[in-house]
Amino acid sequence: SRSMSSTFGALRDLGGRLAETAQQRGSQGRDALQTHLQTAQDTIQQGRTQVYTSLAGRLNNYMKDRAHLDYTALAAAGFGVPAVGPRWAQAKHNAQKMMFDMGAPARAKVMFALNCATKSAAGSDPDMCQCVRSRVEDLIDVFWNDLTTFTEQMFEDQRNLTLGKAVGTVEELGKLGEAPMTCGPMWWRARILYHLLPYDRSFFGNIKDPVWWILTLISLIPLYGIRVIFFALILLLILAGHPPDEYQLVSYILGFKGSQFISSGVIQAIVAAVKYYLCVHPGGTHTCDADGPGANQDLASGLVDFVGSCLLTWLAFLWLPQSVRSAGLREVVEKDPAADVDAAAPPRTCCGGVNDAEKGGRLRGLLGWDVGSFLLSCAFCCLLTYIDAAHLRPGGIPAGKADWKGMYEDMNTWEGHTAIFWARVFYAFLSFPFVVFLIPGLSSILTHTTATGYNRNGFCVPFMLHPMPEEKSK
Repeated sequence: SRSMSSTFGALRDLGGRLAETAQQRGSQGRDALQTHLQTAQDTIQQGRTQVYTSLAGRLNNYMKDRAHLDYTALAAAGFGVPAVGPRWAQAKHNAQKMMFDMGAPARAKVMFALNCATKSAAGSDPDMCQCVRSRVEDLIDVFWNDLTTFTEQMFEDQRNLTLGKAVGTVEELGKLGEAPMTCGPMWWRARILYHLLPYDRSFFGNIKDPVWWILTLISLIPLYGIRVIFFALILLLILAGHPPDEYQLVSYILGFKGSQFISSGVIQAIVAAVKYYLCVHPGGTHTCDADGPGANQDLASGLVDFVGSCLLTWLAFLWLPQSVRSAGLREVVEKDPAADVDAAAPPRTCCGGVNDAEKGGRLRGLLGWDVGSFLLSCAFCCLLTYIDAAHLRPGGIPAGKADWKGMYEDMNTWEGHTAIFWARVFYAFLSFPFVVFLIPGLSSILTHTTATGYNRNGFCVPFMLHPMPEEKSK
């Protein structure tokens, strides 16, 4: 108790001395302020020539003592109107850069934790076989690698935008590139690409554009090779902006194969079912040799759609390694050459272009699938043709053997036209794996690309929507 009493007593003495010191300093401060004000008043009353010059100094001392601040030291540290501009901008730039750099480890930890939690939840079934559990965990790891790559790419693009290394407004993106000559070839290219693949409109904006509807409907017509001719023109327009953009080539492949699945697959299968229903008549008679699916189609147009669906896809795949990434890389400041000294230079083609085999992400693996699907469809067409040439169908002419000459002659009959028709449908349905990549959000993750579009000058720029309009006050 004695120690407690002595402690409280010491604290009371300390508080008293502090209060006395504060009172003395406050009194001295008030005296100093009064002295500065009195000196300024005397200066005004004396009416000297340099009265206002000296008055400014007197009042400066008054404000300095009143706020207990040294304005000279603050100005030297970067505060004040004369020095605030460049110093503040540089400090803000450095702080933003440090924030992005410091966030990388935290993002890695979060992504790793989510990966572990996802695999744990997916394999939590005690009755699941170990082989199935391992396969599921491997698939999650593969997807998570793509997701991590996509996330880091988004942060890098935002980092470049924040630090002033990329154009950041819709208006600025729309002005990039040179305006083509009116009604010239590049002017038509810019108009078609802007209406079909705009940089500033989403799906909901595109459906308000009648030109977009016309172009989209043309791309879904499988008759007379119209769909293949249309996509051949679009590929030519994309390649005309050499080097082509990676995202646009990936979107072209996905859009082309997606339209093949819908038009040559789903729509033609429905049409075939309706035609088979209409060409079979009561009493066992039929007119399927004239009105059946594919019976009256032109042989050349069928082959154009069948072969062209494969050749255009391969051609776009071959251009992928020479493509560039426009999104986030339209830099308005030059890079520091010293920053890329240690970076390995990508391989180049014989013409000097960059040849990056990693372009396209997981989509590159589907090239082998498309090649196998085309060969399998050709085999299916040959099988149907052989069945008709050898008369292997039940009933009618007795079965026999067929040679290549007989099969070639059979291609010019309605049976051969029907075989090509069903080979096209078969090949179109095998393009379904490409449709999976069309799922919004999943495409960019699996292909490691960032959305781009074309402005009115035909220049490929990062995709960016217009800001939301301000709501009017009621």
